[in-house]
Amino acid sequence: MKNIFFILFACLLFASCKNEPSRQKGNDSMDKPAQTIEQADVFLLCQEVTGETDAPAYEVFLQLADSKVKVADILNCETLTPDAFEQYQIPANGISAVGGWWAGAGDYLYVVEEDGQYVVKQGEMYEGKEDDNFFYKVMAKYSKEGELVNE
Repeated sequence: MKNIFFILFACLLFASCKNEPSRQKGNDSMDKPAQTIEQADVFLLCQEVTGETDAPAYEVFLQLADSKVKVADILNCETLTPDAFEQYQIPANGISAVGGWWAGAGDYLYVVEEDGQYVVKQGEMYEGKEDDNFFYKVMAKYSKEGELVNE
């Protein structure tokens, strides 16, 4: 008799441990399509890093609505206004840009919408460079839903 109760208890225990996602009223986040992030909610921002050296240090983040992701480490950083974009070879349709100059060199980043994706590009300039090209390179691409796009 004790064995029957033990077997029933064990079956009940295993049946109750079934791992299914909750479908309770009010928990319909799985049914909602991903939100599209508008350009107004996309920008680059600088965050100073305190260190043990005299040189400045900054982390650059891409803000995509409520999400923030680190995209670069640079020495000096400030927000660039659209009227300065041409000076730094940033296209007029750039959404946001940051960068800075320190000790003879500068790093510059911008985000632009290309082919329905938000693309972060980084370029550089330094004293003694033979040409004035910043040679911007793609650092990361994100979908309009904020997902990293791998290529």
